[in-house]
Amino acid sequence: MNSEIDITIKDLYERTLKLGTEVQEDKDFRKDFFKLIEKVTFSMMNGEDNFFALFLIQLKREIRLDIASACETKASLSYFIIYFNPYIFLQCNLNEMQALIKHEIYHIMYNHIKQSSILEKKYSTTAVNTAMDISINQYINNLPPFSLTIENVRLAYNVDLKYDKTLEYYAEKLQKSINNRINEKGEKVENNNSGQVYKKFDASHSHEIWSESLGKYDMEQIDEVTTKMVRNSAKGKLPAKIEEFIKNLNKKAEISWQDYLRRIVGTLPHKYRKTITRRNRRQQDRLDLRGQLSNHIIQIAVAIDVSGSMSDGEFDTAIVEIINIMSKNDYELTIIECDNVVRRVYKVHSKKDLKKKIDTKGGTSFSPVFEYINKHNMRDHLLVYFTDGMGEKDLTCKPQNKRILWVLTGQKGDLSLNKSYGLVKKLKNYEAEKFDIYKEVLFNRGEWANNEWAK
Repeated sequence: MNSEIDITIKDLYERTLKLGTEVQEDKDFRKDFFKLIEKVTFSMMNGEDNFFALFLIQLKREIRLDIASACETKASLSYFIIYFNPYIFLQCNLNEMQALIKHEIYHIMYNHIKQSSILEKKYSTTAVNTAMDISINQYINNLPPFSLTIENVRLAYNVDLKYDKTLEYYAEKLQKSINNRINEKGEKVENNNSGQVYKKFDASHSHEIWSESLGKYDMEQIDEVTTKMVRNSAKGKLPAKIEEFIKNLNKKAEISWQDYLRRIVGTLPHKYRKTITRRNRRQQDRLDLRGQLSNHIIQIAVAIDVSGSMSDGEFDTAIVEIINIMSKNDYELTIIECDNVVRRVYKVHSKKDLKKKIDTKGGTSFSPVFEYINKHNMRDHLLVYFTDGMGEKDLTCKPQNKRILWVLTGQKGDLSLNKSYGLVKKLKNYEAEKFDIYKEVLFNRGEWANNEWAK
């Protein structure tokens, strides 16, 4: 079968050269080209490659000559389109075509459309494009020679790059190299060739069609489409990286916040709101006076230990739990970040308001949080305190909150306080070495610190 596909590839490439820009409209060419794509899809329907075949089936397909890669994807509200440039795609053999399709599916899974728009506010387009490609190409075999890999990028940019790191790690490393090159040689790395017909791969202009998706669609809805496609494709044996991604995608909070908050809502002090649907209890005959209804919006203060002893993984564990809190009930949520002093306080109205961990080296003190709460009249709030537990033995001020829950995020031991003034829950799910990929998953969902990355 491979020999038949090789003949088909050669024939279609010769027709591409003959037709030129007409390949986009030529009905016979389009028909034969997409038959080839079906054969490539069918060739992947076994073993671990089955995931990519099932994913590809869910994508709409088109031909486009103004993309600088063999294939690129664009998002819509309810589907993705994969575009093929025959000039570049048909220069590859079957195995290389399979690798290119896997490459695009990884881009979709890791939501690089959204990530690129955020990271380009901090790094150059070249650094971001290159970082995105090498961050996924290290998991793909049989890539075409023109593909960007950690090995050839190391040589091209004279930079030391490690495997299995986050996207921003690669972008930051590459940007430093680019800045050094500009400073030393005065070179400009990027230019704009909009509308050009590309006949070979051009890394500096790859992924440009992603901008056509940005600002037009609801990214949260696109995230939902992506998640659905990933789960629809997860049948049978999966590649190790895909299996790890799906496991983290399905990761849930350990604490059942819905049950916990339901139990305490009746015991917490709450305010009242006026209503015309109920008579005033004290003056039943006065129809002009409004009655009262209980206001059950839960006011929550979430304290997060950001001391030097709290790792990034433990901070991310806290973020998972906070996201789950927000998904279950009506709430008014205030984040208080503290090491030996209160470092940052901010309100959270949606997942996108959550911020990246600030870099602090301070020790751990719990008392500043309680001093802040007492000073700002937050004693009616439920207090949830995420910490590794390593702090002082006695608080310098007595807590005034009626409900306090300590959530221990790591494996360092018990809460150091002699008296907790509340419940203590120790999480069991913490695995520090696996949080780099989960951080990517959070970011992809729009549940990570978008505003912090954009600075």
